[in-house]
Amino acid sequence: MRGFPVGLVMAEPVLSFQSVQHRHAIPAPSLFKPWAKRAGPGIVGLSLDLYEGSVLGLIGPNGAGKTTLLRMMAGVLPVQEGSIEGRFDGQGWQPVDDLRQWVGHMPEQVRWQGRTTVYEALSQLGEMRGTSETKIQRLLALVGLRSRKDEALDNLSQGMRQRLSIAAALLGSPKVLLLDEPFNGLDPVAAEAFAALVRTLASKGVSVVISSHMVAQLEGLIDRIGLLHRGQLLDEGPLEDVERRLGLEGRYIITGKGEADALSFAPAEDVLEHHQDDDGWTLTVKQDPQSVLSAAMMAEANLTSWAPVRPNLVEWLCAATGMSVDDISLEVASSAMLPMRSVEVSEDE
Repeated sequence: MRGFPVGLVMAEPVLSFQSVQHRHAIPAPSLFKPWAKRAGPGIVGLSLDLYEGSVLGLIGPNGAGKTTLLRMMAGVLPVQEGSIEGRFDGQGWQPVDDLRQWVGHMPEQVRWQGRTTVYEALSQLGEMRGTSETKIQRLLALVGLRSRKDEALDNLSQGMRQRLSIAAALLGSPKVLLLDEPFNGLDPVAAEAFAALVRTLASKGVSVVISSHMVAQLEGLIDRIGLLHRGQLLDEGPLEDVERRLGLEGRYIITGKGEADALSFAPAEDVLEHHQDDDGWTLTVKQDPQSVLSAAMMAEANLTSWAPVRPNLVEWLCAATGMSVDDISLEVASSAMLPMRSVEVSEDE
């Protein structure tokens, strides 16, 4: 998979996972072997390259394997099969034995609590990593916590806790930063501030991976997308390329006021959705909007807006698997993290 992504000509891959696998052991007791276990849900045959200064959005339903994959990439879970190679500090490709040397990991839930201050908590973690006092102060400034360094952990908002978590993940100066559902619990203001911090880190050359089951949260932040389903990577690459491969590109929503015959503005086969009410009309089309806009203006329709439409998670999954919305919904509920070719074990989240 190694190479240069379209639109990121200057970016270079820094970490490469080739056909990696980790399947959780689940109980399979029998009369003579009550302790027996067998391979259950997990990550199967996944290959992925991470690029310097790139922000990869790893999307998938709950239970698809996002957290398991991030734990593998962080070195928390062992890679049972496959290989990992990296090239850091100007070196060529070399096998990576200890991912924790190069990867920072921010889990989905970190419990920052107690009367310990922000500075004390980060310093205690820094001592275990041999982090200097200067680096601690620099990290606090980077994540916007310098003015809160004497604040007790119990007094921090969720947004401040997330900032402290990302500071802790950056203690070892990682080349790759893994963020597991980082926007959970954040209000819109805190979420935008967190996204700005991610952009800053990417501009410094850090390869960032963000997992989420909400595609809208990643809008305007990621430059690559990976679609995970049943522990397998269905597609990955620059956002526009993946949309084009799955036939999800070029969709636009156009709105107007009045009672214009919006359906006459575009061929019927290009109309995905049409809605008319007392406030006006809404038209969603799968073509270049210029012809629709021209037709609307020729008809003297009162246009109010037009904008591209990004697919949601269900649309991504349907396009990648060829399954219907109902089938996808049923699968996500029953066996989201199982290999697509062998649904044998269900997993409850």
